[in-house]
Amino acid sequence: MLKTFSVGSFKLDVWTVYKQPGHQFINKWAVLTNPGDISTGVKGYVKCDITVSAKGDAVQPGQKASDAEEQIEKNLLIPEGLPSERPWARFCVKVYQAEGLPRNNSSIMANVTKAFIGDNTALIDPYVVVSFFKQMGRTSTQKSSADPMWNEQIVFTEMFPPLCQRLKIQVWDEGSMNDVAIGTHYFDLRRISNEQDGDKGFLPTFGPAWINLYGSARNFSLGDDTGELNEGIGEGVSFRGRVYLELTVEILSGGTGSESKLSRMIKPVKDAKAGKAGGKDAKTPVGGGGAGAGGGTGAADDDKSKAGAAEVLAVDPPPVPTEDDCKTFLLFGALFEATMIDRKIGDKPISFEFSLGNHGNVLESPAQPSTASPAVTRRRKALEIPDSSDIFGSSPTSPSSPLLPREPSDTRVASKSTTPPERPLIIEGNRHYMYLPLEKKKPCANVVSHWEDRTYRLYNSNMLENIAVLFEEGVSIAADLHKKLDPAAEATLRTALRDFCLDARNFIAAAEAKLKAELKKSYLTLLDKKRLTMCKQELESMIGEAELLGERKRKAGGVKEMLQEATKLTQKLRFLVEEPQHTVPDMFVWLLSNNKRVAYARVQTRDLLYSSNQEARGILCGKIVTLYLKPPGKRPAALSVQAKLDVYLWFGASSDSSHMLDDLPAGYTPGTGGADINSPPSYLLCTEQHKFELRCHMYQARGLIAADNTGLSDPFARVTFLSHSQTTNIISQTLSPTWNHCLPMSPLLLSGDLQHIQEEPPHVVVEVYDDDALGKAEYLGATVAVPEVCLASEPYSPPTLQYSPLHCGSQSGGDLLAAFELLQIPESDQMSLPELEKQEGGIYTVPANIRPVLSTYRLEVLFWGLRELKKVQLLSVDRPQVFIECAGKTLRSSVIQKYKSNPNFTTLLDAIELELPENEHLHPPLSITVVDWRAFGRSTLVGNHIINNLKAFKYTPPPPHAVQLHKPPQVMHTPRPSLTSEPHSGLSQDAAETRSTVALTNQDFLITVEDELPPPAPPTPKPEPKKKKERSSKSIHRSTKRRRRTIADESAESVIDWWSKYYASVEKQVKQKDSFQLPSVFEKASPYHSLLSDGIDSLVSTQSDGDRKKNQKGKETLELSSSLPTKIATLQLYNKELEAQFGPFDDWVSTYELFRGKANEEEGTSDERFVGKFKGRFCLYKLSDDEEENVEDVIDTGHYRVNRGIPQNTSVQVLIRVYIVSASNLHPADPDGKADPYIFLRLGKNEIKDRDNYIPKQLNPVFGRSFEMQATFPQESLLSVLIYDYDLVGGDDLIGATCIDLENRFYSRHRATCGLPTEYSLGGYNAWRDCLKPSELLSKMCRDNGVDGPHFSPGHIIVAEKVFTGKTLYMHDDEPVESYEHLSLKVLHRWAEIPAVGCKLVPEHIETRTLYNKARPGMDQGQVQMWVDMFPMDLPHPGPPVDISPRKPKGYELRIIIWNTEDVILEDSNFLTGQQSSDIYIKGWLKGLEDNRQETDVHYNSLTGEGNFNWRFVFPFNYLPAEKVVVVKKREHIFSLDKTEQKLPAILILQVWDFETLSSDDFLGTLELDLHGFPRGAKTAKSCKADMLTEVTDRISIFQQKRARGWWPFSKSEELTGKVEAEFHLVTAEEAEKNPVGKARKEPEPLPKPNRPDTSFSWFVNPFKCFFHLVWRNYKKYIIIALVLLITVLFLALLFYTLPGAISQKIING
Repeated sequence: MLKTFSVGSFKLDVWTVYKQPGHQFINKWAVLTNPGDISTGVKGYVKCDITVSAKGDAVQPGQKASDAEEQIEKNLLIPEGLPSERPWARFCVKVYQAEGLPRNNSSIMANVTKAFIGDNTALIDPYVVVSFFKQMGRTSTQKSSADPMWNEQIVFTEMFPPLCQRLKIQVWDEGSMNDVAIGTHYFDLRRISNEQDGDKGFLPTFGPAWINLYGSARNFSLGDDTGELNEGIGEGVSFRGRVYLELTVEILSGGTGSESKLSRMIKPVKDAKAGKAGGKDAKTPVGGGGAGAGGGTGAADDDKSKAGAAEVLAVDPPPVPTEDDCKTFLLFGALFEATMIDRKIGDKPISFEFSLGNHGNVLESPAQPSTASPAVTRRRKALEIPDSSDIFGSSPTSPSSPLLPREPSDTRVASKSTTPPERPLIIEGNRHYMYLPLEKKKPCANVVSHWEDRTYRLYNSNMLENIAVLFEEGVSIAADLHKKLDPAAEATLRTALRDFCLDARNFIAAAEAKLKAELKKSYLTLLDKKRLTMCKQELESMIGEAELLGERKRKAGGVKEMLQEATKLTQKLRFLVEEPQHTVPDMFVWLLSNNKRVAYARVQTRDLLYSSNQEARGILCGKIVTLYLKPPGKRPAALSVQAKLDVYLWFGASSDSSHMLDDLPAGYTPGTGGADINSPPSYLLCTEQHKFELRCHMYQARGLIAADNTGLSDPFARVTFLSHSQTTNIISQTLSPTWNHCLPMSPLLLSGDLQHIQEEPPHVVVEVYDDDALGKAEYLGATVAVPEVCLASEPYSPPTLQYSPLHCGSQSGGDLLAAFELLQIPESDQMSLPELEKQEGGIYTVPANIRPVLSTYRLEVLFWGLRELKKVQLLSVDRPQVFIECAGKTLRSSVIQKYKSNPNFTTLLDAIELELPENEHLHPPLSITVVDWRAFGRSTLVGNHIINNLKAFKYTPPPPHAVQLHKPPQVMHTPRPSLTSEPHSGLSQDAAETRSTVALTNQDFLITVEDELPPPAPPTPKPEPKKKKERSSKSIHRSTKRRRRTIADESAESVIDWWSKYYASVEKQVKQKDSFQLPSVFEKASPYHSLLSDGIDSLVSTQSDGDRKKNQKGKETLELSSSLPTKIATLQLYNKELEAQFGPFDDWVSTYELFRGKANEEEGTSDERFVGKFKGRFCLYKLSDDEEENVEDVIDTGHYRVNRGIPQNTSVQVLIRVYIVSASNLHPADPDGKADPYIFLRLGKNEIKDRDNYIPKQLNPVFGRSFEMQATFPQESLLSVLIYDYDLVGGDDLIGATCIDLENRFYSRHRATCGLPTEYSLGGYNAWRDCLKPSELLSKMCRDNGVDGPHFSPGHIIVAEKVFTGKTLYMHDDEPVESYEHLSLKVLHRWAEIPAVGCKLVPEHIETRTLYNKARPGMDQGQVQMWVDMFPMDLPHPGPPVDISPRKPKGYELRIIIWNTEDVILEDSNFLTGQQSSDIYIKGWLKGLEDNRQETDVHYNSLTGEGNFNWRFVFPFNYLPAEKVVVVKKREHIFSLDKTEQKLPAILILQVWDFETLSSDDFLGTLELDLHGFPRGAKTAKSCKADMLTEVTDRISIFQQKRARGWWPFSKSEELTGKVEAEFHLVTAEEAEKNPVGKARKEPEPLPKPNRPDTSFSWFVNPFKCFFHLVWRNYKKYIIIALVLLITVLFLALLFYTLPGAISQKIING
């Protein structure tokens, strides 16, 4: 009904989100603004999550959002480093002109029009659309012009810095039917600005300069699919013209002023000039939302179009430049080889066209340029001139029109841009590709062109490019060495860094010299200068980083970190290389067949640019470059090479043309002409030719793409070299074929000098295909290799096999292991080439001296089981078997007879002998294939997994127990044996040193420094030698409790339970984060964490407590016992999965995912191909000669190495307890943005649905639920935790799920079955919950791992000859008792220190698991905090499960007596007397409980601001002491089924109001008190000040004090508006029931009536009283006088009235 309008908007580009950590903004506030009204500022905030994830990205879980109030300002949705308040700015894009646009448009009517008008008229009506961040502006349309002049500027208003990095420039052709894009260019604002602070940074600036447009071929036909190339999608295949423009940014100082100035500037663009500027309908204003193809598709309503449109203003054309600035350039190309020409295009003669811009384009009529008149020429003289506001003023400078010859004399330089047409030939045996016969003559092409002289930009880019290329090479060599674990990697990297610093310093010196030299020249644009300065500064900072990196000391993982840092430097350097201001367009090579463009290659002209300075020369200048020509348009999946060219390319100024043949390889001479721009050679003659033979040793491939439905392929390779092409044999059903096939190709005639052939031999192209019985072979990938050249004059050395990566489009297609050698055939003796081994069928094998040297290896396989197998061909898998295939040999597992009843293998171990290369890098892949046996002996493939790297399976023998290294000194009473036994644990060293300096009395604490951890319960203050940790005695336990209850705040803080431990852990983690970040080394030593976080001070204080306790001999002091309970045992909180912390628990067996089906990008993700998992373990080791002989004996006797430490493969009964603590950031499932979550557990066939205990309207629910179930491993080993949303009607929705492999955890060495607590206690909140005590557990660990020990003796435990010392003597019922449990637990926490078998054991913990939902793949649906305990049923039954049920809020009652007020401001004035007064009353409520708002009675007519009340408020509320929050449950609206629970801070609000009878009451002031910490009340009204509330000192908590009385200030707008005297009394609900009180002044315990002055009443209710007080008191004298006068007057009046009658009566009567 009513029109909607935009309140505000927020815009952000996707790339900014993707750049953020984790590719997301989580729980951030977006600022809403209105670009149409920039004076009003922020319109509001919207809280949102934005995630951008690419395929396969791992999404990080977001931070948990608290329900408490957030600070919006600190949590704004802006990238880091951007200011929270951004000013508005004007982005001005000045579009001056364009040239070289395609002359014929592509609409249907074009040909008809052409017939009438003729060829010479340009058939396009161009206009420019600039779009930035949803705003769009367009210029006017220029009719029939391929070289239009606009001279208009488009102005955008947007906040700066903008949250969008790209500005889009598009040139469109306005057609009668629809508009067609001509070309698109994107500005990356980061390249044309610098965001650094101070004078280093600069605002986005550009030009005035040209930008080149690329897109589809200029003469494309209507049915072409290349149209989208013109809209900026994909790589442009042709030059489409260029546009001359400028960009400036101006920051607006403040809202409206600049707007009015802007509106004054607007000059209406004339309609005549604008043509159809507004698109099809004239309603759209010029520049108003006129979008791309639709021309006038404006916004839906006016408001939107106002915001979305930019202003279009006229702008002065740039001054006419001089003609001296234009240079003639020459592009020279010589075609050395044209092979791999597709058979489809080989039936007609073909030629190759070299073009640069529109120069050299043979398919556009050459007559066109001459049609421009001299006047046009002058108008089009083109313009690289800074804006007149530039520092140089407006001196005329730059170039003339590039498309016209500069002067008539230049016309004699004719371009010959195509090679002569030739028909391709085919060689015998090559069915696929053709070639051009160019053995003797190499045709040449040259293109002469004229461009403005801006080569300095290209030279700078080339210098940076050369630095980058050298540095990248150094880094990649170092990375390869590091992969091979070569120690030389570090030295190589340091050398690369040193060279980089040297090169960068040279560039800086050159840049500084250039800046000084060029400063006086006016053709440098502002961006040119700024970029030079920026490159200089960036390189200086990079040199600093590189030097720091080079000087870094060696440390563990150092090289890897250095490589990462160096890679970051290369990326920074690459960013500087790109020059945003274009000069010469890119060079294109087109294959022309039958006058049609068939395939192209695009080369950056910058790479071909000649410079006399070697550093500034392009990397391809004067080199023979291999180009692969591709068809334009959409790429087919197969290898889309239409031709392979080897071309010599040179580009430079005409003055340098004498150097164009300098780098030509020896053996070639120009056929005609020479190195001269006027007569360049038309072909090169080859003076030398040599015979060669190419041998392709195709050994094997690995990791190929699966092309068949089985998940395998039938691969063969096709090798193409020059005109020859051969294929290998086909190997069926494998992804890692071993061809062992040598393909000889001879004779080959190679032209040119031998030395050049040796240095730069032609490339070999290898394609891998999958053979299909029906239809065409499917392309799997290709690679390009460089053969090793062996000349006849050199001794023969066999080549080495090397891996080359295969690529299939953008996908990786595996690796090919092959060697290629190019052998010169000697003239004299044919037989001198090495012989090849021939096998049956005429196939050559790879010679023995090239094949890798093989050794006998033994591969042992542990077959554990199969898991999660999906249905295959609609039938579930029942009898699966695993084949392990490696190096042509296959090992079969036993067949699982009934998968559903037992998915483990009956035969656990098997081994196989393999012949493998000694070089580890050449090891073939290993494939795991699972088949299912069906009836009648049929087998069906289930899935497979390929392992490309066997290095992980290499067997490393366990080190002999090098006990001597770890042996402590024999003197057992030294203070710190741990220091000598573990010298690397610097942390314990420091702690122990501190410990020993603190108290040298404790000589017992030798190794286990962490004995000083917070005790699990308050220790008893009985006299004993050490502090006691064990609460073994129940009587002690009770007495402690009783004593603790005497603490003042005990009634508020509930009895210590599991949640106390949880909150203590949360607090500790926060403290740890705040105080310092622990280095990764210390993370392994979790027992020390609490020691560090509590700090050395706490150690000192605890020690002194202990000493004091000793001295006091049992005297109980309140002080001591109150300070001790704060020490609560904590647990480890992991903010991610346990697997992320400890690895996937695959230390016993590894889990391999099985896949099936085709692996193409289009055909589904890996999730859809996943069919199950195989659990197993591999062990690979080389056999020595003796072992080879005894191999059979070894297998018979069953001495395997792979099964060391592996448990029995039998069914295990396990008791599982799952504890779900809470969930956070759940994805909303209801329309109101909330959810009603509940827990659903699935383990095998067991399901627990906790639907009854759903939590209404919560996204961060606290479940506090524990579940117990029994399971049998291996059948039921996958635990799924699902969180569902409860729905009353319809099915419940899944919010998210997470899966845990319990079997891996159960058998892992890290002992993830039940976490180790920090302390040992028998009862209470920290009761030991494992089925074995610590000492039993330690004995079992030693027994299982074959470790000597444990040996217990008083004060010591010895394990593997390491001595752990600590306290073992404890008092129990006043008798000393020896207990090893505490010390055993400490030893278990330090199990990682045990040599050979040690590893970190999982501590007591809570893990945070991310929830996912298949409906929203890859997106985090929230997190769940939980942990799982597992206990084998054959061990003693563990104790009862831990009670983690959420704390029930405690009932409290807050009683507040409002006694008096003072100095309340007076709002009313008396209409008779003008006297100020107020009718005061007080309101009060607890935040969140506004329904229970209470008010005092009114103190009327307070003349001094004093009010007397004696009024009692009573507020009952529910409260959680540990979380310090009030729990409020209420229905959100009348239709709500459930009460929503909210947790709010305990805040009391008191307000003072002025009562009004006939109008609404006036608010006078408020007082907010946080009941946890509010200021102590002032003793008198005088001493009560407004700043009491802001001062931090002397704050009290009502939960501790229980009672408080005093004066507190009311304030309004931070001014004091009154004072209140109040008394607070907090009682529990039970106490309130026993001793109730009445509200107001009622019974029980009534309050006395206040002693108010007589003036306190309501005039409305008591009119007589009002008269007495207001009138009589003030006017008594006047009233009496008036009455007397009135009586007198009446008397006199009556007298005079009656007197004549009385007199006459008297007279008559006598």
